[in-house]
Amino acid sequence: MDRRLAMLIVTVAGLVMGSAGVAQINEVPMKGEGNDWVKELDLKGRMDWEWIETYTDEVYFATRQDYQRDGDIVTMWTRIEYRVPKTPGPYQSVASRDRWDCKNRRQANVSIVYYRWHNLEDNDPNTAVTSLESWDGVEPGSLGETLLEFACGLE
Repeated sequence: MDRRLAMLIVTVAGLVMGSAGVAQINEVPMKGEGNDWVKELDLKGRMDWEWIETYTDEVYFATRQDYQRDGDIVTMWTRIEYRVPKTPGPYQSVASRDRWDCKNRRQANVSIVYYRWHNLEDNDPNTAVTSLESWDGVEPGSLGETLLEFACGLE
């Protein structure tokens, strides 16, 4: 193989591989028809949210900011945006603080903050704090498993 061609291949491969580590989604991916509402969601926000999954009526995010690790237990924030307002409230955004048990593959909610508008916008959000920690198993192949893997990957 021509030396110049080999150098070009190595350079291009380096650019492709190098950019994979720094590539970041700047827009929330839409899935299915009728999901134009997703375009209005702020991906970064105050907590530098990372997109996890888009469904017809809801979008899930997680953030690396403000997470805590205690051995196999990771506590982190998850955000859910709803296409139509939910009740009681109404609310269209939720920030959920959850514990993820990486060893036993389970999840427990710590607190939930309900926001009236998309993008966690509300001058007076409602907060619910869990008084008793209740662990739920994470099903393989579920959204919960995707969030568990995200949490357990935080170092």
